[in-house]
Amino acid sequence: MLPPKHLLTFLFVCCFSLPLAAQQLLNKTVSIEAKQRPLSEVLTTISKQGNFYFSYLSTILPQDSLVNISVKNKSVKQVLDILFNGDFIYKESGNYIILLKKAQGQVYYLISGTVTDRKTGQRLPNASVYERQQLISTLTNNDGYFRLRLKDKYPTAAISVSKDLYADTSLLLTTGYDQEIAVSIAPATYQLKVVDITGHTRVEKTWFGNAFLSSRQKLTSLNIGGFLADKPYQVSLTPGLGTHGRMSGQVVNKFSVNMLGGYAAGVDGVEIGTAFNIVKNDMQHVQVAGLVNIVGGKTKGVQLAGFHNNVLDSMKGVQVAGFSNITEGSMEGVQLTGAIGQVRKNMQGVSVSGIGGINRGYTQGWQVAGAFTYNGKNLDGLQLSGIGNYNRENAYGAQLAGVGNINRGVMKGVQIASIFNYAKQMDGVQIGLVNIADTVNGYSIGIINIVRKGYKKVVLFSTDVMPFNIAWKAGRSELYSILQGGADLRGNSKAWSLGYGIGKIIPFNKKLSLAAEITEQTVFLDAWDWDAQIFRLQPSLNIKLSKRISLFAGPSLAICTDDKAGNKSTDFGAHYPSFKIGNSIAAWIGWQAGISIF
Repeated sequence: MLPPKHLLTFLFVCCFSLPLAAQQLLNKTVSIEAKQRPLSEVLTTISKQGNFYFSYLSTILPQDSLVNISVKNKSVKQVLDILFNGDFIYKESGNYIILLKKAQGQVYYLISGTVTDRKTGQRLPNASVYERQQLISTLTNNDGYFRLRLKDKYPTAAISVSKDLYADTSLLLTTGYDQEIAVSIAPATYQLKVVDITGHTRVEKTWFGNAFLSSRQKLTSLNIGGFLADKPYQVSLTPGLGTHGRMSGQVVNKFSVNMLGGYAAGVDGVEIGTAFNIVKNDMQHVQVAGLVNIVGGKTKGVQLAGFHNNVLDSMKGVQVAGFSNITEGSMEGVQLTGAIGQVRKNMQGVSVSGIGGINRGYTQGWQVAGAFTYNGKNLDGLQLSGIGNYNRENAYGAQLAGVGNINRGVMKGVQIASIFNYAKQMDGVQIGLVNIADTVNGYSIGIINIVRKGYKKVVLFSTDVMPFNIAWKAGRSELYSILQGGADLRGNSKAWSLGYGIGKIIPFNKKLSLAAEITEQTVFLDAWDWDAQIFRLQPSLNIKLSKRISLFAGPSLAICTDDKAGNKSTDFGAHYPSFKIGNSIAAWIGWQAGISIF
């Protein structure tokens, strides 16, 4: 016998350790013949035959009491039951059998036995054996052996045996005494029905499920996934260590408190976890975790996590996380995320993310992110981000970005960005420094507008101010942008100009059209720090000579503002009808003429 000090430490470790799957020592067979011999001597004889040790407190076991026993080829457990009349329970740890006095007011009994294949007679490992009322379960060991410790509080015990690819088997037993049973189960012969794969298998394959769910819990879920029970509450330390034990994955709770983390079949009320919550199927109402929530089925209500929420099916409600939210199915509600928010299918509602919002289905509502948003299908609403927005198909609404917007389908709405916008087909308005589209049925407003199937011209022309000019005109004929540059290299006084403008083509027939344009050009005189701004309103008549070449000419109204160029800029309109507005603004009637090339 162990000294009392070491024995108490040993008992403490054993009581808080996970139960062993096998009961090898208690199943050993012994034979003993004793008449009026001390109990301690009889226990020593048993331990020598079984090649193990007994561990117990001397204060609870009458070692000097005399006993009579005569047994042959009985299991150690059966012999102990005879010696103690069922007043003790037995635990195995290593090469020790620990003898513990049964608690007062609570009576337990043991159901043990083997599970075999009905056709082959082979003993089956990893079969789930469980009692439906008390939610006590175990798995058979490699020899097909099991043992259940049940409370003697019900008149009957409903024992069920389940294993993947085998038909479920149930037995109804009378309670109150230890008993051994032999159960044979038949392989399932029916054709498996086509079913939707739900969270009970998927949640266990997540990184978090692999890390915190034991292989025994996963096997139990696989074997008895069709059995579910409703309970008013659950209190657990970790998955498997709580009020429902290994059966926690088969229980739907109204109220659940998980000290570190918990595992449940479902939540129909409130679940609170200090670190994490893992729910195999559906969750509705409220789920709160300090770090992580994982739900394998549908979620309705509010889900709050300090770090991450993951719903493997659909979400209706509010999802809030400090770092990231992921909804594998569709989302209907509000998703608020400190960093990354993801919805793998359709989203209806609002998604707000500190860094990025990702939706791979259609979006009906708002996507708002500090850096970027991504939508995989149609957008019906708003994309707003600090850097960029991307929409893969059609958009009906607005894209607003600090840098750029991309829409790969038809854009019916508004694209506004400080740098660039792209749409495959623009049926609305683009506003940005650079606007790009394959086709435009709306308007592109920016410094550079590129329409692949739109209005494009290279123009060589002269004006009353600059004899040599080149311009790029692009967009739609209804509204196009103009980038232009010019030079005057005559004489000693040189001049250069850069300008921008917009224009519109008014067709008369196939040969004749009118171009109405407004431009602004900055003219640099001799040195770059001498400049003047000239604004021009210039209608011109276009004559189409061929498919790619047109000639144009027309008058212009030019207005020059002259703050730094002194009197030099007044020479621009000296030979044309002119007038002055104040001391620094001059206006005159000028001209332009040139050739445009497609």
